[in-house]
Amino acid sequence: MNGPPRPALDGVTAKMKTSAELSETESDKDLLGPFQIQSYDDLLKFPELPVSTIDTPSGKRAITEPIVDAIVVPTIRTAEHLRPAAQLAASARCHLIAVYTDGPPTGLSSVLDGLRPGQVTLLTVRSGSKDRLLDLGAALPQGRVSLAALDISRKRNLGLLIGRICGWTRLLFLDDDIRKISVAKLSSAAALLDDYPVVGLQVRKYPDASVVGHARRLTGRRQEPFVSGGALLVNPQLLNGYFPPTYHEDWLCIINHLRAGEVAVGGWVGQKIYLPFTTSERAMLEEFGDILAAGLLWLAHGFSMKGDVDEDKASSRTEAHYWREATNPSFWERILEERAVLLEEIVARFTAQNLVNPSALHSLAAAKQRLGELKPADFVSFTEKWLTSLAEWRGKLSILSPVDLVDKVQAIDKALSELGLGQIVRTHEMSSQSGATWRTRWMGGFAGLWSVDSRVRFGLSRWL
Repeated sequence: MNGPPRPALDGVTAKMKTSAELSETESDKDLLGPFQIQSYDDLLKFPELPVSTIDTPSGKRAITEPIVDAIVVPTIRTAEHLRPAAQLAASARCHLIAVYTDGPPTGLSSVLDGLRPGQVTLLTVRSGSKDRLLDLGAALPQGRVSLAALDISRKRNLGLLIGRICGWTRLLFLDDDIRKISVAKLSSAAALLDDYPVVGLQVRKYPDASVVGHARRLTGRRQEPFVSGGALLVNPQLLNGYFPPTYHEDWLCIINHLRAGEVAVGGWVGQKIYLPFTTSERAMLEEFGDILAAGLLWLAHGFSMKGDVDEDKASSRTEAHYWREATNPSFWERILEERAVLLEEIVARFTAQNLVNPSALHSLAAAKQRLGELKPADFVSFTEKWLTSLAEWRGKLSILSPVDLVDKVQAIDKALSELGLGQIVRTHEMSSQSGATWRTRWMGGFAGLWSVDSRVRFGLSRWL
């Protein structure tokens, strides 16, 4: 960027200390760097959860109304992975939207047989296709983009668009590896959407972290749970972001709500254990998004700590100041310096603690390699173009024609038609509740089937 450097934000972008200096002052949150802070709880709200009477020690209350409008599960895995979400939807009387890539897996009929007729919509999104709104973030500059990031981005954005045009106010994004989420827990969390546009269920039973974050945990350094798109309740009518195709797309989607103190924690969930170090390329593909999200959260954390007596006057001023700092090359130069310190520190701790994990070290080396390729201008360029695309997203959503249909299957069909996604998204209907065959139809009259690109599916499966 041209012009003289902007003044640093007092208390946030002041000269950063070394890792050793930061460790000595952990009690003073003002001095902690972006990769030294263990918790961003100050960006979240922890309201008292409403007591659910659905599932209590004294008995169960019959559910007469859906707890949420729909549960959206973006996935590429086998039918069996969808079973927990299907069971939750059946118990909570919610509509289930399962979104696959190219074609549905075999065995779905038996997994979905607990759902009532008309309670499930199975969608497949065509890989290699493009839609201006659905793939709005695909053109954002970030050098390396993983197939998994592109896939999860468009599927979650599809869920948002459907929810928005259908007029829904309670939507649950649920990954197929989330566990320990009961009907009572969902009921309590969803009730918070009356007061907050975003409600997250924190993963506590297994760390939900980047590859670098998992390596750091192996050395004994904790990072408190945050919220994630894996179990995220949103009001599509109020959500002001979209999911860009980069790691931590969920945090970027809700960053403005986080800054405004509009994200609540609605409880906790578990997550299936996975192996983070199976391939070092995963760390390389996560590095840009991990740094970007860490910098933006840290900046938001700094603003929240400064506070302002007159909140109304501070609102517009701090937003402009926040994004001015977030597009300041010197800010990202300092973030990159801190990231380099972090990676060196983790490797040093592996050595000092005699930790033997070659796969983790290979992943750290890949992250370090990717870090060496990144420049402050990369983050400035991404953030500026992301803000432009965000304005376009909001503008397009504001002129969408709402669908006023009670039947959710019909409403989703009409929404897809209104969105003009006939050549990208297709729906699949189970021919009978006990049968094993599926009927496939296109929205918008586009005829023909395509074969699954095995290379794309293999690439995606490596990261999810």
